[in-house]
Amino acid sequence: MERILVGMTPRHGAFAALTRAISLAKRIDAKVHVLFVAGTPGGESHGSPPMAEADDRKRLRFMVQQAQEEGVGIEYFVTEGNYEEEVIRFARDRKITLLVSESADGEGRQSERDAQSLRLILHGIACRVELVTPRKDETAT
Repeated sequence: MERILVGMTPRHGAFAALTRAISLAKRIDAKVHVLFVAGTPGGESHGSPPMAEADDRKRLRFMVQQAQEEGVGIEYFVTEGNYEEEVIRFARDRKITLLVSESADGEGRQSERDAQSLRLILHGIACRVELVTPRKDETAT
């Protein structure tokens, strides 16, 4: 069975990637794991205000619940720490077979910071990666 991972941070919600992962899981009977990395305790919060993080978590819970009601095997986990390290550790521990990630904007461009983050993750995992570009209207929130 495929084991799909979607990583999220307060700075980068990755809801287009989550939508894609859920859609794929429905078609191929895969299990979806969502990892929300909230930053280091008392440290960096990825530049997101606390209210935005609360809204992201609320939206995430709603999407997970909706997917579960549609019969998708999905779980979400919240952790604190370095995003890249946590994604790599989780992918290895859970034997993830596909990482679904998304570009930073609706044009398919990533900031240098996001590109570097993805490169670090790619060097640390052994699974396939699918990169999703959100539609322009999804990034204008």
